Amino acid sequence: MATVLCAVALVAAVLLPSAQPVAAQDLGSRIVAVRASQKTAEAAMRAQDRVILSLTIQRKAATRQLKPLQRVAKQAAGELEVVKRVLAERKSRLAEKEALWTGAAADPPTEWKSRLESIRKEIRIAETRKANIAARARAAERAARAKKAQIEGLKRQRKVAVGRRESAEASLSAYIAQMTQLARLKIAEQANVSLAEGGTYSWPTTGRISQPYGCTGVVFNPRRGSCKHFHDGIDVVDGYGTPIRAVAAGVVSYIGWNPYDQEGRAYVIDVVHADGYVSRYGHLIPTDLVKAGDLVYTGQIIGKMGSTGKSTGTHLHFEILRDGRDIDPVSVLPAGVVQVDKSSTKAGLAELRREARATPKPKKPKKTPPPATPFPFAKKAKVATCDEGAATDPRSGAVQCDPSGLFAAAALDGPPDAPLPYRGTQIATN
Repeated sequence: MATVLCAVALVAAVLLPSAQPVAAQDLGSRIVAVRASQKTAEAAMRAQDRVILSLTIQRKAATRQLKPLQRVAKQAAGELEVVKRVLAERKSRLAEKEALWTGAAADPPTEWKSRLESIRKEIRIAETRKANIAARARAAERAARAKKAQIEGLKRQRKVAVGRRESAEASLSAYIAQMTQLARLKIAEQANVSLAEGGTYSWPTTGRISQPYGCTGVVFNPRRGSCKHFHDGIDVVDGYGTPIRAVAAGVVSYIGWNPYDQEGRAYVIDVVHADGYVSRYGHLIPTDLVKAGDLVYTGQIIGKMGSTGKSTGTHLHFEILRDGRDIDPVSVLPAGVVQVDKSSTKAGLAELRREARATPKPKKPKKTPPPATPFPFAKKAKVATCDEGAATDPRSGAVQCDPSGLFAAAALDGPPDAPLPYRGTQIATN
């Protein structure tokens, strides 16, 4: 009996410690398998995205080419109607003239014959032109029909590609749900208490909030409830390549192109946390800093800020999901870390207006009086005026304007007929 008990204890000692590593190994292999399935479904989705984009471009180009063909066909049809009317009129005139000729005389005049031959010539020209225009109209109609058929074919191909893309999107969403469940199992296995119990959330990046959670005027966002456009996260603006950090410890459930967009996909990362919340980081630069199934800790750099997808500039689109539904991320993040752009909300704009009204306007500075003169009773310098009899040019004998007598003694300065310099000027004197 003792021997049997010893044997059982030995088997238990060998098998029971190995039970946990085997389970962990099985979980790791399942994570690797689901990660590979995610990548396959994502590649199929992206391939169909490229096919749809190519078909859309081809269809738009064919539509642009169809319009001139339709214009040519319409113009040719109009010209053909005109030629038909002219031809009918010429034939009616010819019949009228021939009846008049037949009943007039057995031998009609030469003028009548010439006129009839002229009408017959016009009829031949009109019939030739009618044939040419009809051929051009038929060619334009054939080209237009062929272009329409091409457009319809492209539409059918695009419909098939859309169906394949939707199938790939559904598969990818299913694999993301599987990875989310595996991530929760992986979190539950961790011995780290802080990881198992979650913890305080931190901000994912630096910058300012350019678009808050809720109703917005940005047309990219879909309708929800009474909101014409609803933003399901917050947008934080900063420089291109700014580090994006995990807001709390958790497990990455997906990293890749967003399967929830249809056109203009953004690069996103989803992280599952111990409290059941999921944090989502969008518009990132495609990187391989982490991969699905990886454990991440609070503040770990998991990506870089970019502008992929439907984006008007570099920013981070950040969401918090609880039970699959988005909530306001600011409600679980610490306050006062990231600056909120007040102009992005109606309440913020109203607050800015109130602050502007409350702020006193700066007073205009008073005019500084000119400095007092040190000699208040000093007289201004007089300006001497030109008196015709004040001086005589000693060289020519003519009366010159030289009120200060500067040139009175210049008898030998220049030839006799040379005029005095500065003639006609006013000279300031004290």
